[in-house]
Amino acid sequence: VLLRGETGTGKGVAARAVDHSSRRSSGPFLAINCAAIPQALLESELFGHEKGAFTGADRRRVGKFEQCHKGTLFLDEIGDMTPLTQTKILRALQERQFERVGGNETIRTDVRVIAATNRDLEGLIAAGRFRSDLYYRLKVCTIRLPPLRERDEDLPLLVMHFLRRFGSELGKDTYGVTPEAMDELRRHAWPGNVRELQSALKQALVQTNSPLLTPESFAIPLPAAGHHIPPPARSTGAVDLRQSVQPQLRPGPEDIHAEWTARTCRDLSTRAPPPPA
Repeated sequence: VLLRGETGTGKGVAARAVDHSSRRSSGPFLAINCAAIPQALLESELFGHEKGAFTGADRRRVGKFEQCHKGTLFLDEIGDMTPLTQTKILRALQERQFERVGGNETIRTDVRVIAATNRDLEGLIAAGRFRSDLYYRLKVCTIRLPPLRERDEDLPLLVMHFLRRFGSELGKDTYGVTPEAMDELRRHAWPGNVRELQSALKQALVQTNSPLLTPESFAIPLPAAGHHIPPPARSTGAVDLRQSVQPQLRPGPEDIHAEWTARTCRDLSTRAPPPPA
């Protein structure tokens, strides 16, 4: 499974939704950020190593592929992976076996990989920095996660969820935003997606004691009234969750986030490919 979207669009949440809605939900789910780990150590994180395999390897280490047997491994930012590690990932997916770093024992494993990236993998392939065979192996099911600026109907739900969450953390009694503030939030482009929205709401809560947030509560440079930011053209060939999860929430749900997550999980379960037998 390949998840494609901008930074901050919630790829980790989508990966867990796919896992929770599949027949592998009872198995382990582990995530690893390929951009956050030095490439020299990434192979050990994924496949493990034997004692003495390299300086500092004072004992055997079991890698993520071995730990995720019969489960799901989420590889975030796979576009940052080196070609050598890509080759070993491809072999593990095709042959369902690998060796630990510094070892000769062949270990068999049954792992479903969900990969995510905000990079242009086709461009990386053209530049010789990403293996085309691994790309097509992952691309069997592609899910496009639209940016926040294309999910206008999600914004009020996310705002209310984060107000409750951060209000509880900060001891604030703020329970909503004024219609004028919501209109301006809708017009903002949100280049940082959900992470930027979280930051904006938390800053606003810190700086106010009002039960309602107004346009003046926000430190982000909201566009002037009447200014419209058109959404970018949509890419094709991938599932678009914004169009697929459209039904109205039931009136007065106790937990909007839980309700939305449940609906998203049900939608993803119909789109994720079945795990190998």
